[in-house]
Amino acid sequence: MVTWNRNVDTTCIFCQNLMESREHLFFLCPYSLKVWEDLMKGFLIDKFTANWREILKLTTETDHDNMKAFILKYVFQNTIHYAWRERNDRRHGEQPSSMEKLVKMIDKNIRNRLSKFFSSGDSRYETGLQLWFASRQHQG
Repeated sequence: MVTWNRNVDTTCIFCQNLMESREHLFFLCPYSLKVWEDLMKGFLIDKFTANWREILKLTTETDHDNMKAFILKYVFQNTIHYAWRERNDRRHGEQPSSMEKLVKMIDKNIRNRLSKFFSSGDSRYETGLQLWFASRQHQG
């Protein structure tokens, strides 16, 4: 954004870090890190990372089964979307949402998507809800 406008405020709206880079916002900032951890630590377990490049590598690995790969990518996409939306909302004077609220919204979105797969009767996706619920029990 600095290349477009030298006068743009580059301070992270969440933690007041002086430079809001992609890596900082996703997921080195304590705010977005907490959201990412709450959603994915129980799912990724020993592969959990908050490093942008390592997360991208995880999303392209082929050793995941299809459902695990889908969940990882879908949570990643949702977390980025909601964090970016929250960032923009705050920049435009909207009331801040807590980390817990973002986690609940993303979790609900994931559950709804997996429920849709489950209710469609497609057997390829029948384990999705089970995987997600199990990861949510083991978070922290």
